[in-house]
Amino acid sequence: MNADPRLNSPLLPWLAALVGGVLFFLGYVGFDQFYLEWIALVPVLWAIRGQRPKRAFLIGWVAGTVAHLGGFYWIVGMFRQFAGAPLPVGVLGLVLLAMANGIVFAAWAWSTRLITGRTGWSVVWVAPVCWTVAEFVWPEIFPNYLGASQYLLPRLTQIADLTGILGVSFLLVYINATVYHLLVSFAERRAFPVKSAATLVAVLVLVVTYGSWRIGTVGRETAAAAKLKVGLVQTNRGGAENLSDPDARVREHQQMSRSLAASGPVDLIVWPEGICGLRMSSREGSIPPALLGATGTPMLVGACIVQQQAGKTMQVSNSALLTDPAGKILGTYDKSILVPFGEYIPLGDLFPVLYSWLPYTAKFTAGTSNAPLMLGNHPLSVSICYEDIFPARIRRLMRGGGERNVPQVMFNLTNDSWYGNSTEPMEHLALASFRSIEHRRALVRVTNTGISAFVDPVGRIVSRTGVWTREAIEDRVPLMNGRTIYLRFGDWLGWLCTLLAAAGLALSWKKARNNETAS
Repeated sequence: MNADPRLNSPLLPWLAALVGGVLFFLGYVGFDQFYLEWIALVPVLWAIRGQRPKRAFLIGWVAGTVAHLGGFYWIVGMFRQFAGAPLPVGVLGLVLLAMANGIVFAAWAWSTRLITGRTGWSVVWVAPVCWTVAEFVWPEIFPNYLGASQYLLPRLTQIADLTGILGVSFLLVYINATVYHLLVSFAERRAFPVKSAATLVAVLVLVVTYGSWRIGTVGRETAAAAKLKVGLVQTNRGGAENLSDPDARVREHQQMSRSLAASGPVDLIVWPEGICGLRMSSREGSIPPALLGATGTPMLVGACIVQQQAGKTMQVSNSALLTDPAGKILGTYDKSILVPFGEYIPLGDLFPVLYSWLPYTAKFTAGTSNAPLMLGNHPLSVSICYEDIFPARIRRLMRGGGERNVPQVMFNLTNDSWYGNSTEPMEHLALASFRSIEHRRALVRVTNTGISAFVDPVGRIVSRTGVWTREAIEDRVPLMNGRTIYLRFGDWLGWLCTLLAAAGLALSWKKARNNETAS
């Protein structure tokens, strides 16, 4: 493929990495050129061809860093709004985060090059296996699975109820690797790889056929299911406004909730994350109905709970409370995955001085419960903020806690205002929509500035608000039952790919030792 001397420039692999990174973020959610994700990794595969594994790692890291610089540009605003950091610190935070998340690309490029170079295994299968492992094991602060880019193509994404979102990522990298393999064969004037092309077509036909079938069967189950009429309140008050005038924030939610209840019977009204501030000595008792708008309707509200019991340290929790029409507390949920530098400072307990350096950073206590909240006989799964982009966290919640009371619908309460008028709200919603496919449950998401939405059990966004708009929307949510393959077995694909990659790496190192011995 490098027969032309002009293609032997030492700069070309790095330029190809840059191109791959740009294609990647343009194909991702928000920019929504989803078709670019089918080829975004092709330049990177070309760039690492024939390179030493260590050099392949660096090339992949460049591609990954560029991809995340473009896709996560809104991090700068988050650091400034959420943590009160100055602009240079926000930019530094973006660069560090992009470099950290870029390790997914780097590890993928390194392992793909090492295994294919030493074992002779086909890149067509090695590349998707290695990518799946990297997505599965690397601990990202803001996970951004490649598969989420295809949220607009439901027939392609329904395999997530079998494999989780990792399966969709695997499919996309498999497409990239096959396209790369076909182009290399053409450039080197080798025989056309009919088997590889035919296999790709067969896989795509199988995936789309399965997707069409599941959309039909789940659609019939949804139509037959009992429904819960839910109203969502989005006041369009950002985080800074909430801090400056919290009473006005609560009054607006009360007013909009009363209007929503007056427009017709509603089974549940939901407020976003962190609307009320409450001091409580226990999680039992009642909330004054007037505080919740006196709607005469069950409420699910986001609250900051300050709780102190005799002889114990005061704890502050980012919580959700479910109440009956009279304000009686039916249950609470505390957020367990906290945002670093926003809701806590890493190592802050060991070095308390860090909180004085970042005075706008809160100090929340992480929750530990996985149990659903009960609205009558209906178990509801509740998550807060970006917990809904962590598949493993939602799977734990969907297992129903110690009593295995599997929830019938999923709720997420979020404040996305910290990210400004950016692509982040759509990225968040698209990533969260895959939880609906994985568990075949409707997802109800409410945010204070958008995007609030209803997602059906096949991952389609049925209705939604705008971004930075004042709206109250309602819809009828199906109460679904049953367990999916993904709920039962979790990220089995991630574990399987890890075993395969480990076998490939072991064989690579064995061959390298044999070659050294022979020489």
